[in-house]
Amino acid sequence: MTAVSPDEHAEEGLRADARRNRARVLETAVEVFASEGVDVPLGEIARRAGVGAGTVYRHFPSKERLVEAVLERRTGEIVGFGTALADADGDPGERFFAFFADAARRAALNRVLCDAFHALTGHRGTVSGELFDGYLAVLARLLGAAQEAGAVRADVDAWDAHALIASAATVESARITANRPGRLSALIADALRPAEAVTKPELRDESVEPRHETPVCEVCGTALTPSRTGRPARFCGAACRQKAHRRRVG
Repeated sequence: MTAVSPDEHAEEGLRADARRNRARVLETAVEVFASEGVDVPLGEIARRAGVGAGTVYRHFPSKERLVEAVLERRTGEIVGFGTALADADGDPGERFFAFFADAARRAALNRVLCDAFHALTGHRGTVSGELFDGYLAVLARLLGAAQEAGAVRADVDAWDAHALIASAATVESARITANRPGRLSALIADALRPAEAVTKPELRDESVEPRHETPVCEVCGTALTPSRTGRPARFCGAACRQKAHRRRVG
């Protein structure tokens, strides 16, 4: 059975013009909250939607209810994408990390969703209602499949994965690497991969003797011939040795 979102329940029984007005207010709030956050007053939402303030309050009696409706819309989009991935064929690891990147990207580009994801980290939240449970369920489904395939560490759960998605969204929203979108999300996602699957920087082999560069005279820079005694030479001849001595005592 397909779940009906709270937003769809709210439209049941409304006249066609009322449904249009509600949809216009919601679409406006989705855009405004994404770019400016939730501090924009309802009166301004009404003005931008081209309806009266009474129309907004009739459909959304409080700012909190409008924020919840926006979150329901955005979370529903993430759940829909995740469900499609979970039902698809292909590599389970690739599908999980595709969902991770998509959820982080959507939240990073949407201030209200990013704030909600961050606030929900670590405890059961009700900001996005039943749809958040749907999000967590599809995340767990993709995670479990990836773990069975050995693409994700076995010691993490859906809440761990959600916490990392929220963290990735936060750092991406700061535009620290705006010229490489998704770069930080990918690095954070690597924390979920088995250690052997993470590409590590090449380390210097300490067992290999370091190469010694050709020594040069400390005074004139002339290349030096290795000393017969095995002691490293410092000067090319007596003249440079005397110059160095005069510098030290002078």
